[in-house]
Amino acid sequence: MEDLDKASDDLKTLIENLDEKIHNEFTSALGSINDEFDKYFKVMFGGGKASLKLVKEEPKQVLPEDEVNMENASDEGEDSLGDEDEDHKVDHGGLEVTINIPRKKISGLEMLSGGEKSLVSIAALFALISVSPPPFLVLDEVDAPLDERNARRFSDLIKDFSKKSQFLLVTHNRATMEAASVMYGVTMGDDGTSRVLSLKLE
Repeated sequence: MEDLDKASDDLKTLIENLDEKIHNEFTSALGSINDEFDKYFKVMFGGGKASLKLVKEEPKQVLPEDEVNMENASDEGEDSLGDEDEDHKVDHGGLEVTINIPRKKISGLEMLSGGEKSLVSIAALFALISVSPPPFLVLDEVDAPLDERNARRFSDLIKDFSKKSQFLLVTHNRATMEAASVMYGVTMGDDGTSRVLSLKLE
């Protein structure tokens, strides 16, 4: 019995240490991503401000019959590993995006146009990969809603990040194509079969 108590205490300590480590690393990473998100938001919009805020999940409404079930579950779990350390528990509510676009009184995503939502998404994407660059990314027509000016801002970011990561882009945008080192096109021949053409750009 003494061995079981010691094993239980060791397991509790391990869980608490892991919770604390996860909490600290998550908070640190979110802070870095938040800074980069604001940076690339300014790049894509030519100014303004943006931030990410961790929000807690709204508690669910408990019905009378649910209260009875919760009490029974609590009684059955009294001999479990114990309560979780709330100080180091990562919330699962999600992220709230707050934005301030130059020359516009808009703070919520629901009021943005399709192109503006794409710019916010692009800023968030590059914020993530700047903190933890992946070896390669596949982006499928993320620049479709962008006009030529914003497409060039996007292509400039692609050129900059291509030094760290390889990009595979599906696009019909001329400005984005100009940022590519190799282009592949699919065309249909006279016999009705598809052909893949490649062009290496210097």
